[in-house]
Amino acid sequence: MIHPLLLHLVLFFSAAHSDPTLVIKNARIADGAGGPVVSGKVVVIAGDTIVKIADQKKWKTPAGIREIDGSGLVLSPGFIDMHNHSDSRILQQPGAMTQVRQGITTAVVGQDGGSKEPLATFFSQVEKNGTAINIASTVGFGSLRSLAMGDDWRRPAKPEEIAKMKALLDQDMKDGGFGLSSGIEYEPDSYSTTDELVEVTKTIKPYGGYYVSHVRDEGAHVLDSWRELMVISERAGVPGQISHIKFGSVSSWGQFPKYTALMKEADAKGLKITADCYPYNYWHSTLRVLVLSRRYDDLAEVKRGVDDNGGPENIILTDYAPDPSVVGKSLAQIAKEKRMDPYQLYMQMIRETDPAHRKPEWGEDVEGILGISMQEDDIKNFYKDPRVMVSSDGAIDGGHPRGAGTYPRFLGRYVREYKVVSLEEGVRKMTSLPASVLGLKDRGRIAEGMKADLVLFNPDTVIDRSTIKDPTAAPEGIPYVIVNGQVAVENGVATSARGGRVLRKGK
Repeated sequence: MIHPLLLHLVLFFSAAHSDPTLVIKNARIADGAGGPVVSGKVVVIAGDTIVKIADQKKWKTPAGIREIDGSGLVLSPGFIDMHNHSDSRILQQPGAMTQVRQGITTAVVGQDGGSKEPLATFFSQVEKNGTAINIASTVGFGSLRSLAMGDDWRRPAKPEEIAKMKALLDQDMKDGGFGLSSGIEYEPDSYSTTDELVEVTKTIKPYGGYYVSHVRDEGAHVLDSWRELMVISERAGVPGQISHIKFGSVSSWGQFPKYTALMKEADAKGLKITADCYPYNYWHSTLRVLVLSRRYDDLAEVKRGVDDNGGPENIILTDYAPDPSVVGKSLAQIAKEKRMDPYQLYMQMIRETDPAHRKPEWGEDVEGILGISMQEDDIKNFYKDPRVMVSSDGAIDGGHPRGAGTYPRFLGRYVREYKVVSLEEGVRKMTSLPASVLGLKDRGRIAEGMKADLVLFNPDTVIDRSTIKDPTAAPEGIPYVIVNGQVAVENGVATSARGGRVLRKGK
């Protein structure tokens, strides 16, 4: 059996002596590691690998080899989206147009506690079907919980059920999972205890996996929820990551200094805690997350939950299978049209979409909302933290504009306009930082021997164009995206290339 490092060297030197297949010239290069942007270099690709970074004045491209002119553009590693939901549609839409157009070359799916099970089957389906982007996956704790407990999950798991979860997780990790995800604000994860989560999470330690969580409460009790993640990370002996970090409700605003103190505490304990963040002040989830007590028939609880998330005017429907005509409207608008109290309307909607009464023809997206309840200053502060990376939390055809606009928005607003971080640091947050969490040794940087996942963007014009009304609109300022050496976006338009691969942990 060939040692993995030796195999990598053999493949590298073989590629290095191959004829170039693509050359990128005249671009300014942001290497992904945070180093200064440099000019005067050409990047030479053979097959799927960067084989040479040469002095442009001394380089001559062989006849018949394609050159891409990067004049006025920045060349960066491909963006690695650490929280992505493309697994919901990647088999139906392998071109993943909304993802690749914004520069995503690797999507980490299986988030919020939900993954395709078993992973081996999903991976085989993706490989057979082809994909425009690389797909990696964590294993969903909620998916394991449902498999182990059946329909009886509204309680803590029994020891034998935890053992079954661990066995399922162990197999998924052997098949290439990168870690364990949970969504403990959602069912069925929300009924788990911290001890249960710790015990299951211990399974991923021998594989070098990480634990990532949509925490138990992103609003009033968000600090306690982050602390629970730290406890799970510490007791299980694995790195921890906070999914789409936010102060997500009115009652949580103004607590950034407490976050800073909590992260200092984590550092002092030697814990490796990271986070990802999307560049929008509104979120996309379900009606049910507004009332975390699950007392949906308690008017006082409903009013408290709706108001703490911005009020009826700031809760906008993105899906509602019982009556699609209300999509795009706020709870306040719908209540006015129906001449109802908005809180009573919410209670009615919860009853109409109860899982026990859902109709098969409604499909998976029965109900969904956008909640406008976050502050811009908090988002800026999170991005200033070197441990926080960029993520989309988006889907191929989701109802939130982040699914098509996250990365151009971050570059256009938070880097260029707001100057929250430098261009070099912004690129690091999208490339080598997530690669380091995943343990990807051959992606996330521009260097000889790295895989040719690359993005060419115009730092002066790059911006998102997706909106609540048009959530899949194409961005501007990203003319080229290359995945494993194949041009996946050309002149801003997705091509038919299917250069993406399934990435497996340790493979």
